[in-house]
Amino acid sequence: MSSRARHWTRVVALGLGTLIGVFAVASPANAAPSGPPPGFEHAAATAGGQVVVAGVGGLSWADLSASATPNLWRLFDHASAAALSVRTVQLSTCPADGWLTVNTGVRATLPRPGSGGCAPIPKPQRAGGGADVPGWNGLGAYNAQFSYDPQLGLLAGAAAQRGCTSAVGPGGAIALADQGGHVQRYAATLAGADLAACPLTVIDLGSLPPQFGADRSNAVRQADAAIGRVETAAPQAQLLVAGLSDSSAVPQLRMVLARGDSYRGGWLTASSTRHDGLVQLTDLTPTILAALGSNAPPRAVGSVLRSVPGRPADKAEAVRRLRDYDIAAQTIDANVTQFYWLLALGEVIACGLLILARRSTQRHRRWIRVTSAAKWLVLFFAALPVSSFLANVVPWWRSQHPGGVLWAALLGWAVLIGGLAVTGPWRRQTFGPVGFLAAITASVLAVDVVTGSRLQLSSLWGLSPLDAGRFYGLGNVAFAAFAVTALVAAAWAATTLIRQGRRRAAAVTVAMIGVVAVAVDGWPSFGADFGGVLALIPGFALLTAGVGGLRVTLRRAVLVAVAALAAGGTIAGLDWARPPASRSHLGRFVQQALDGGIGTILRRKLDANLQVFAQRPALGLLVLGLLIATTVAVAWPQRLGVTGLITAYAAEPVLRSCLAACLLTAVVGLVVNDSGIIIPGIALAVALPLVVSVWPTAARPASPVADARQPVRIA
Repeated sequence: MSSRARHWTRVVALGLGTLIGVFAVASPANAAPSGPPPGFEHAAATAGGQVVVAGVGGLSWADLSASATPNLWRLFDHASAAALSVRTVQLSTCPADGWLTVNTGVRATLPRPGSGGCAPIPKPQRAGGGADVPGWNGLGAYNAQFSYDPQLGLLAGAAAQRGCTSAVGPGGAIALADQGGHVQRYAATLAGADLAACPLTVIDLGSLPPQFGADRSNAVRQADAAIGRVETAAPQAQLLVAGLSDSSAVPQLRMVLARGDSYRGGWLTASSTRHDGLVQLTDLTPTILAALGSNAPPRAVGSVLRSVPGRPADKAEAVRRLRDYDIAAQTIDANVTQFYWLLALGEVIACGLLILARRSTQRHRRWIRVTSAAKWLVLFFAALPVSSFLANVVPWWRSQHPGGVLWAALLGWAVLIGGLAVTGPWRRQTFGPVGFLAAITASVLAVDVVTGSRLQLSSLWGLSPLDAGRFYGLGNVAFAAFAVTALVAAAWAATTLIRQGRRRAAAVTVAMIGVVAVAVDGWPSFGADFGGVLALIPGFALLTAGVGGLRVTLRRAVLVAVAALAAGGTIAGLDWARPPASRSHLGRFVQQALDGGIGTILRRKLDANLQVFAQRPALGLLVLGLLIATTVAVAWPQRLGVTGLITAYAAEPVLRSCLAACLLTAVVGLVVNDSGIIIPGIALAVALPLVVSVWPTAARPASPVADARQPVRIA
């Protein structure tokens, strides 16, 4: 076997070693059992007292006004408020889904008719002073297919420690049904309910019609009047008013208000979102129990709502800010598909034009200007990802035409950054324009996650409150962009140092950039991305080896795999050591593993990966094909017969190591995350214009530079 073949065999071993280590740690057999019975997660916010929860399906901040909802308008003065993400299992949430999620503390759903619409909430059947929910026994098996592992009756079981519970209306019965579907006390209507009978009362005030018009306006007024009666009947109770579901198939953010000893004005926030004025449906269950003076079981994945200052004194402005969350989320949801098409088609066309222009320039000098324009166009499209985040620097959601202003901000940033890339002092370096653009992208994302993920929230390549996958840190799309650009930026820095004859300093620089990137991505207060740590460390290790001229041996591959697992485990363990209410999903992952729930987590991740492939089979095959082609281009470029690529590797030795590192990170990210083809697909989309813009330049004969023309020996 040739030395080159041995080298790339070891590169593959590095990836396989990491993956084997990940599977070894993640296997159910290695899940440590918990010692004593699991305790409760959340500390109580208030020591007992009466709690009343009133739910109105579809209630949003757009419904609130002094004339139409006088009771809610008055309640807003002395309550804490937030926009509520009601995402459960499906993209849109039916009323019954919202109530069942409150019952279980995790995302849950009821079966839907064949049309995909919402079925009526089952009408409870009287049983003594209480009631039974029809069809309850089949809900556990039905929800098992979605891998959220709901524990039916969780709220009722934990609340029973403080006394009886009382449900009003069919939705209230679903929320307070116990494990067998029985409700202790039940009243069909608010008029027949005794709100002082039990420490906890949950009231279903119905659902609003989907369209804004006379019917909805009347329904809103009726709901507001009912909330006024609830306030009158329970003036001292801690009150939670929430729009628990959507009004139609179009998902939206809803309204939540909390009034009580711990909630006297200000914004509502939660550790699950880390954004003032934005919380999610699963936060309601631990909040209800905390208000009762109880703690939520670990199976409840949400966080206790807490009140924070900062709400404007002007009530209209405060309500407008809450509506801004939904306007931004709706606008992004309406434009994200067009953005992906623009990026994909634009990159392919621009890269093809650059390659064609470069070849033509070798025969006709008049193509030089076309080549320059094509290179700027490639970098323009390469700047779109970071521009999608920077667009949120402009408050486009406040304009009369938010979609138009969003696109103007996006394209404006891309023109500016692309222009700087081709006109700055780095323009004469092979990696200069690409390295600058990559450094800008990685830096923007790093600063954003360190400062609270404000730019990612409701951005075209960021975090969607409607999807509610996560609200802070690095999502899968942002991680792929961050990982690739961090590696390319490190390669740029290394190339500069190598051309100065400082190879050791170049390797140290790459390693230091890798340490910072891993810290930004993995630390619970920043990126909170366990899978990203496992993917980044092998990638930066491979790039460091390539820059430093180190051989990739099997022993070193195993050491890197162990280091990745140790780093990820240490970060997750430190997060788990914090108070339960302060943990990110990393710490909760550790707790679930200790409680024997690792199998559920792995099944959910596998299901999510397979679902992505099943929903987009053509895209999945395309991405897999591109991954295979990229692997061949990195490991065996001569088999592709692309002379320019081989020449580029020889002229710019760090290029091959950089591509190999990006490929390894993308493949490991594919395996350890739950987004299927998304991470390698995004990684390819980010890397393609960067590589193509470097390739023609690197493939040209370069002037001799000491120690720069010799290939870096990784084998």
